[in-house]
Amino acid sequence: MAHPNKTRPVRVAPEPTPTLSEEEMLGQNLAAAYIAMRQGIGMDWAKKTYTTHGPVDKYWISVARMVIEHLAQHQQRAADSSA
Repeated sequence: MAHPNKTRPVRVAPEPTPTLSEEEMLGQNLAAAYIAMRQGIGMDWAKKTYTTHGPVDKYWISVARMVIEHLAQHQQRAADSSA
């Protein structure tokens, strides 16, 4: 008696996750934090639901750049005042 053909599972390689720049990652986190605060949901849920499916808007990238620049200036001032 011959064995019937068994269906074999199709294995699909996961899509590679694109590497994000520091500005893009910070922009995602800032956007998720804003959405979570406005909607009263958790930040993890906001990030998973709203910011990981596509690129972050240019607005959030520019806010991230401003935050990075401000932190760099603050660190420089702290280093200058302690020296």
